[in-house]
Amino acid sequence: MSVNPVDQIKDEQIESPLNLELQEAIKRLAVLEPSPEAPYLTVILDWVPQGDQPNLRVGRRVFTDQTKAMLDPLQAHTPEHDSLSADVQRISEWLDNEVDPSAQSVCVVACNAKGVFEAFALGVPVPENVILTGVVPHLSSLVRVAEDYEPYVVLLADQKEAVMAIISQRHAQATMTAKGDDWPRHQMNGGWSQRRFQNGAQERIDNFAKEVSEELRSRMDDAGVRRLILAMDEVAGSAYNGALHQSVQDRVVGTTQLDIRASMADIITATSPIIDQAERDRERETVQTVEDSRGEGNLAVVGADDVIVALQTGQVMTLVMNDDFRGEGWGDFTLPVYGVGAPPNEHPVGGDMSDIVPLALEEEMIRLAIQIGAEIEIVDTNVPVTEGEEGAPIRDTSDPMPRSEAATILDAAGGVAALLRYALSDEQSTATI
Repeated sequence: MSVNPVDQIKDEQIESPLNLELQEAIKRLAVLEPSPEAPYLTVILDWVPQGDQPNLRVGRRVFTDQTKAMLDPLQAHTPEHDSLSADVQRISEWLDNEVDPSAQSVCVVACNAKGVFEAFALGVPVPENVILTGVVPHLSSLVRVAEDYEPYVVLLADQKEAVMAIISQRHAQATMTAKGDDWPRHQMNGGWSQRRFQNGAQERIDNFAKEVSEELRSRMDDAGVRRLILAMDEVAGSAYNGALHQSVQDRVVGTTQLDIRASMADIITATSPIIDQAERDRERETVQTVEDSRGEGNLAVVGADDVIVALQTGQVMTLVMNDDFRGEGWGDFTLPVYGVGAPPNEHPVGGDMSDIVPLALEEEMIRLAIQIGAEIEIVDTNVPVTEGEEGAPIRDTSDPMPRSEAATILDAAGGVAALLRYALSDEQSTATI
């Protein structure tokens, strides 16, 4: 007898005032035209309420203090002053009137002279407050949020129901609920023997798992989601383990047990530590791949000098950077050409020296990586200190935070590296400009 196990599928798109799809915004910001005369203002603020005072946010006071310090030294009625003062006023109005109370942090990139104003609220806190001006927007903090909190899928399932939830920045974006029918039923046509009933029930469970697994594969592929957590009991887990397409199995980063009726808050609480650990594991694996690729096939470069060149020539597949990597750099956006260190005394390729501007090297590397479609892996350098663990040493608050294994390995390579799209021959160094 043919079994059609899925009785209904229900989709729900969850409306949110937060920007849970940061990648598209970051791509837009990375290709904005440089503005040397009237700089971009990048503002990224912690927006978590302070204690029992929901309207008191430290980030708001930080914005007021730092932007005043920026404007005071500028000469009035210059392009820089006029654009920046207009940006400060517009951002102030947005912060005071338009930010949703659920926001944990906020980001604004503005340049009145270029007609740019990109503002959005985020669902997770940011590592630190950022208020900076520059010829181009500063993107590293925003990229770090997008990379640490990229969307993932949780599949909850029992023997006749399944819920698939897409979660980003600790918030649900969408859900799909599939419900199965009640076939076989004990009361059908005089009843079934126990064995026939059990066989029929198992057939329904297996077929239901196959149908849900195919929906899962299709939706994950369409959304470009790379991580999956399975949350189900042993009976359902056995059925889904046999039904998941290999490309989906490869994306499973953890399992847990949750009731099919679990609230979204409970789902996020239970799965967030699994996703955090998966991100740390990926950082460690990526750094190890850099180490292995340096010695096998010349598929990686390390250190700022080689990485900046590889980015300019489009060779980089993955940019790998410690979260505290900082460097001095320079750029000529008119050609374009970029370098490491202080601006040179002579233009390296014969351009106009007045077009060379100093840059934060880490920011320019990230911007170039986005422009060429490279992935970015920002390595968390800190190791969380477990409190209360038996035998754990008590760390003095004046001691520096211990560094993660991945960060320590990358430190030895200068704090930044890149996996390349194609191998270099033994005779080649990193391609030159």
